Amino acid sequence: MSKAEFYEQVGVAMTCRSYGEYEKMFLLEEDCLKKGKILDVAAGASSFVAEANKRGYNAVAVDPLYNLTVEQMTLHGQKEMKEATEKLAKNISFLSWDSYKSLEEHDKIREESFKLFLNHYKENSIEKRFITGTLPNLPFDDETFSLVLCNHFLFLYQEQFDLEFHLQGIREMIRVTKKGGMIRIYPLVGFKNERYPYLDKLVEAVNDENIVVKITDTTFRFVPAATELLTINKL
Repeated sequence: MSKAEFYEQVGVAMTCRSYGEYEKMFLLEEDCLKKGKILDVAAGASSFVAEANKRGYNAVAVDPLYNLTVEQMTLHGQKEMKEATEKLAKNISFLSWDSYKSLEEHDKIREESFKLFLNHYKENSIEKRFITGTLPNLPFDDETFSLVLCNHFLFLYQEQFDLEFHLQGIREMIRVTKKGGMIRIYPLVGFKNERYPYLDKLVEAVNDENIVVKITDTTFRFVPAATELLTINKL
């Protein structure tokens, strides 16, 4: 299979990941989770925020989809998951199944995550855990969060968004991160299984005496080349 044939995507898909997948993608441990407030950027219908708060952590999510009603979100999520399953089914042999036993298990995790997300989303008018917004202009004050996570957005859409957008997006995440806090971004590859071509230039642009950027191996395995995450520490 050629790279060009792998997983065609038009527009930005709605991500829907579980707490367990976040742990693997971002190498999450209790020490970094309990430091302070957590932000999940472009969180979509992931259940991380719901599960994190259930575990006693203080987490909120931001995504442009959160202007949808519960009914609209339900229909949108069902449509997105169906389309994703159809695309993945065409590329089973191309993917790494180390983190899932099968496409069926992958879909089951996705469905359970979506259900948990919806249950929490229904209470959003009370809890204010899901906030409408998008990069590169997040609706938060400077230095609000101790941990900022971004999964399956930025570098995944390397053809839809240019280097300037990625730079603005990362600088915006740095802005809302507290001193001593950290940002973690996954994956570093696009839909054609190719690493973001301007990653070195981007790292050089944001690295300074107050920012330390590293590329770290992750334990999550699905898209073959997506074996790394970007970690940004704000000193």
